[in-house]
Amino acid sequence: MQITVPDDCGNSPRNLLVSQFSVDWAAGMTESLRPLLADDVRWDIFGEPELDAETALSFPQDIQEIEVFTAINHGRASSCNGRMLAGAQSIDFCHVFRFSGVAKTAKIVHIRTYLVRA
Repeated sequence: MQITVPDDCGNSPRNLLVSQFSVDWAAGMTESLRPLLADDVRWDIFGEPELDAETALSFPQDIQEIEVFTAINHGRASSCNGRMLAGAQSIDFCHVFRFSGVAKTAKIVHIRTYLVRA
């Protein structure tokens, strides 16, 4: 899979974390995501049929390319957006994350994912 992330993600550990989360999610690497999630994580996905958190973990299929455009964070909130390519189909995404706290070890307690297929 071809992966492109912004150069400035390394300036903030949380920016790097949400960018890597998006890449691992697109790659179907669910086991690397589970330790980042709170046990009672809530994951809402918009633009696709209703999915629960477990289904959301394995949602992307056959992604050949992912590009993360931006990753930002402030306090307990972070977001990351970009584009995935699956064959001839393009899927724009945006994840908005809420963490349990501001510590580096804080777990993700809520994710809102927006998907637009082109």
